[in-house]
Amino acid sequence: GLALRVDADEKFDGLVSGGLDWSDALEATMTVSNKQRERLHMAMTADGDSQDEAMAGSLGLLVRTDADDKLDGHLSGAVDWSGMTDANRDDLQASMTVINRNREKLHMAMTADGDS
Repeated sequence: GLALRVDADEKFDGLVSGGLDWSDALEATMTVSNKQRERLHMAMTADGDSQDEAMAGSLGLLVRTDADDKLDGHLSGAVDWSGMTDANRDDLQASMTVINRNREKLHMAMTADGDS
């Protein structure tokens, strides 16, 4: 924390706090407060997994200023190319989803097949 007084008049009484955790997914937070009021809060998450020839991951970001959510987004996606070894599946599958304030804003999915 930081306190600043000029001529006995308190100009700034702030606190910066944060955290970092990577025990499961990566999570990071930071909060800036002034005079016991939250001025800025940010939280970020990142997670991913890969199995055989498939990968999936997600990112999340929350930004809040003066206790009002400005951005509460989540981006997730997956890529799977295990179908290249299975004749009954698409060779490649990919998808991506963007969510803001718990509402889906964008979803894309694609498949591809081919022979060489």
